[in-house]
Amino acid sequence: MTKKEGTAMSDEHAGEGAARRDLPPEAQGNEKWHDTTDAVWLRSSLSREDSDAIVEVAKFDDGYRAVRDGKNPEKGILFFTPAEWEAFVLGAKDGEFDIPEEYLTPEEIAMQRGEVPVHAVPSPTNNREAEEAE
Repeated sequence: MTKKEGTAMSDEHAGEGAARRDLPPEAQGNEKWHDTTDAVWLRSSLSREDSDAIVEVAKFDDGYRAVRDGKNPEKGILFFTPAEWEAFVLGAKDGEFDIPEEYLTPEEIAMQRGEVPVHAVPSPTNNREAEEAE
């Protein structure tokens, strides 16, 4: 990530005046906001283009994470502090967000149980220059 990406909104506002107007509207008053222009977005290797939504995550140098729908990135981005992200990951590992198996296909059950190999893959929407710098 570039220094620009890893800089939180509060760091960009040393002068508060003109610099504040240069930020996009969603950054106004959002202390978690990060510039995602050159972010490297990753998705699960299990993501399929025919899915209704594909979750993508970007990590910043300061530990913050950004999450978006990779099929509809224009819908917005959620930002998480390192502590929030850690709580989410621990909850997921504990099964806090698991779907009851009676609602899943056998393939989905195997995925949810961690029986299917999975890894992060770059989003096809990534800025090529940012991805190569990573």
